Amino acid sequence: AASSSPVDTSLCTFKSGACIKTVANVEIQLSLNPWHAPSEEPLTLIVNTSKPVADLKVKLQGRDMFMGIIPVNLDQSSETDYNANIIYGSCSSGYMVWSAIVSFKVDGIEKFTTFDFLADNPG
Repeated sequence: AASSSPVDTSLCTFKSGACIKTVANVEIQLSLNPWHAPSEEPLTLIVNTSKPVADLKVKLQGRDMFMGIIPVNLDQSSETDYNANIIYGSCSSGYMVWSAIVSFKVDGIEKFTTFDFLADNPG
C-alpha cells in the first residue's frame, strides 16, 4: 500500500519534540500541544529562545492556501519562554500546512524565521 502523501521533511514534527531554527545566533524552539495540531480545537503554542530577544511576535498563516492571518497573543513567562493559546479553522482539502512566522529584534534589527507544520497530523 502506497502512503497517501509523501513525507515533507521541511515540516516540523512536534511528535518528536520542538522544532528548532537558528537565526542571528539565536536558537528558536517552537512546539505545539497537542502535537498533532488538530483544527478547531484549542492548542498551546510554546516558543523558547536560547537568549533574551526583544519584541518577539508570532503569526500564523496558511503556507499554500490563504486562510487569513491568525494572531497569536503571546504570554511571556520568562526572559526566554513564551506561550499562547491558539485555534484555527479546518481546511476542506484535508491537507493544511500552516506557517508560524516568528519575528524578533536583535540589537534593534528585526529577524524572521518560519516554522511550517501540518494541521491534523496523523503522525
